[in-house]
Amino acid sequence: MNRKNIVLSLFILVSFLILIPAACAQDITFTLPQDEYYFLTGEEAFIPLYMNNSYGTDINGMLQATFTQEMNTGSVHFSSSNSKSTSFQVPAGDSATNLGFGTSNDPETLKVSLTFNYNENGAKAVSLGDVQIHFVDDESEIQSNSNPVQSSSQDASSSQQSTDPFAQQEEQMQQAMQQFMNQQSSTQSSSQSSQQAAQNNQMDQDTSALKAQMEEQIQEQEQMKQEFQQNLASNEDFQEANQELENMGYNLTDVSVNPSSNNTGTFTVNYEKPDGETATLQGEMEDGEIKELQEDTAEDRQNLREILAQNKDYQKYLKELENDGFTETDATFSHNGNETDLQIQYENPTNETAQINAKFINSSVDSVELVRDRESTNYPLYVIVALIVLALAYLVYSKYKPKKAEETSLTADLTPKKEMFDFRKEARKLVDRSVRLHKEEQMEDAYGTAAQALRLYLAHFYGLKKEVTNAELIRHLKIKGKDWKEIEECLELCSLVEFAKHVPEEDEFEKIISTVKKAINY
Repeated sequence: MNRKNIVLSLFILVSFLILIPAACAQDITFTLPQDEYYFLTGEEAFIPLYMNNSYGTDINGMLQATFTQEMNTGSVHFSSSNSKSTSFQVPAGDSATNLGFGTSNDPETLKVSLTFNYNENGAKAVSLGDVQIHFVDDESEIQSNSNPVQSSSQDASSSQQSTDPFAQQEEQMQQAMQQFMNQQSSTQSSSQSSQQAAQNNQMDQDTSALKAQMEEQIQEQEQMKQEFQQNLASNEDFQEANQELENMGYNLTDVSVNPSSNNTGTFTVNYEKPDGETATLQGEMEDGEIKELQEDTAEDRQNLREILAQNKDYQKYLKELENDGFTETDATFSHNGNETDLQIQYENPTNETAQINAKFINSSVDSVELVRDRESTNYPLYVIVALIVLALAYLVYSKYKPKKAEETSLTADLTPKKEMFDFRKEARKLVDRSVRLHKEEQMEDAYGTAAQALRLYLAHFYGLKKEVTNAELIRHLKIKGKDWKEIEECLELCSLVEFAKHVPEEDEFEKIISTVKKAINY
């Protein structure tokens, strides 16, 4: 082989090696210069999106933006999610466009994720997530950031896909539209810039409309709460009860209200002494008048505990628990008129739980009951044998006992017995019903029933009223120093699905049920 042929062969080989990756590396890459952006309140938020399209032709598809908005207005925390989709074109080669996310008059954080779905030799997707947009009041709050976010095309089957058959059908229709649009891209190149401007303007309008609606709801709710608190503070019955607690050395620390109008709703007012002792005022106001007002102080609780300590049934149950290694873990009081319920929780080193329930009427002990969780107890063999022997003896006795005695026994068995409400059993029934409703795709009822199970169990376990709101339950958990964050997130999600028609993710129900089961020991 002569020198000329060698040079020609090397040229062909090098050209071939260069063309191979150029032909294979066909994809789309999205890049954002930062993962966090800061804008002043009232300022329009625009974020540059850099695109690289190596297909050699314009690619049309659907751009989906998912927004999660978090706002804090006074004592109100509001969170909401929404998704918007629009047709979108990625020009061949390198290009850039500005994405508009509107503005905000109040400090807030907007979390954004972007997904571009298209069809080119199969369904593809480019996903950008975890981008935060902060609206702040002062320039000193603006922070520098240089963490770019980048993503390239992936097979749509390898990314998270919705299992909803309607969503899949919609995606197939979108892909068909994308293929048609790709075929027509050569005739549309002249209108590319105007299309992108319209796309950005539409996303900007959708985001601004969503934020405006949320801000209006927050302002209405906040105004109602403020007016309710003002009407409560001017009520003579409340002023008298508040003054009494102040005279006892208590200082007002927190007010929680749940109004249905500016002068009707429920309220909880918390007080605390310098030494840490607490008191509460709970009640209901209707048309500006106090219909119910319950006062609970450390002195009242201590007095009831001292009265209970003298009760023989309580002494017997307490001795039984102490002999089995139980120690007190918590105690909760609940009031209803002249009746007071006290629940004292116990736990032993093997994590078994027990509870003594005491009922007071006019500060006198009416009843005392011991409830033990024996569901996981492994009884010794001799206990089982003894039960079998007793059962056989009863059968023999029943067969040969005198008829008169039998009639007497039957009469005695017909005597009604007072049954205590088993809130553990009822809560577990509700969990099972929630799972069944979810399988039947009754999402609103499924999430609502799960929240009902959680409120029922915790309300009875901590001695609250039988029917409590999410806010009242979380407030009580905070006061008791219990873990409340996961419970609050669970109840908020259930409320969004049940009342706000929020469409949950596929795995969110499993997380909800897991949280509920853990909370109710199921």
